[in-house]
Amino acid sequence: MTQVTYKSIPFTLSEHTQQPAYFVLGVRKSGSSILNSMVTALAQRQGLPFVDIPGQLFKAGIKVDDWQKDPALSCVLGGGNVYGGFRNFPAGLQKHALFMASKKVLLVRDPRDALVSEYFSNAFSHSLPQEGDARDQMLTLRHQALQASIEAFVLERAAAMGRTLMEYAGSVGDPLLKLYRYEDVITRKRALLEGIGAHFGWRLDAGHLGKVLEWADVLPDEERPTAFVRRVLPGDHRNKLAPAVIAQLNARLAEPMRAFGYPP
Repeated sequence: MTQVTYKSIPFTLSEHTQQPAYFVLGVRKSGSSILNSMVTALAQRQGLPFVDIPGQLFKAGIKVDDWQKDPALSCVLGGGNVYGGFRNFPAGLQKHALFMASKKVLLVRDPRDALVSEYFSNAFSHSLPQEGDARDQMLTLRHQALQASIEAFVLERAAAMGRTLMEYAGSVGDPLLKLYRYEDVITRKRALLEGIGAHFGWRLDAGHLGKVLEWADVLPDEERPTAFVRRVLPGDHRNKLAPAVIAQLNARLAEPMRAFGYPP
């Protein structure tokens, strides 16, 4: 193993730089946490380090805006690693040769459901860094969520969610990228992992896969508003938002919904 640093944060990487690299991409509140946990387990079985760039920077209090478009982030890239934890498109890596040549998976979700999930997460369950600008930002978002109604919150945050999705829209045509939609896979995690394994060219062990699914393939029996795993099942925006608010979201999110195949 070898170490590199970015913004004084150390990252441990594989020494096998001639091997392929892999990328796990996602959008906040779109199943990215469970996806990353499952792929971490699969990567370890393949003998590959899982490098959570955004997660390590978040814990250090570094905001997304401070690294997302920074080409210097490419110092962390190397063959033989699985890179994940992304809830925003890593624009600073977009033109890097390794990123362009690597296989990727992307998980997206109906942005209306993602916004509802973001409200509950920001208000009650999202983890906080111990210090730094990212902590201050999360505390501000928590205060805003607790002070607002859910409908005011989703309308306020719709533009930001739409921008995040559109950052990924240009990647949909990448032949090395496999796109998954939350609604299609969240209750079919075995098929999801088998598909990712096939895309990455990994040989999956059925016994190990079963053990991963024992802790990963769990759905709550009832909604738990303050829990990290709150509801899971698709379509929650229809239960939480008035038709008039949904109509406003449909208008504001028309472009990203169209780009990823979500009907109004």
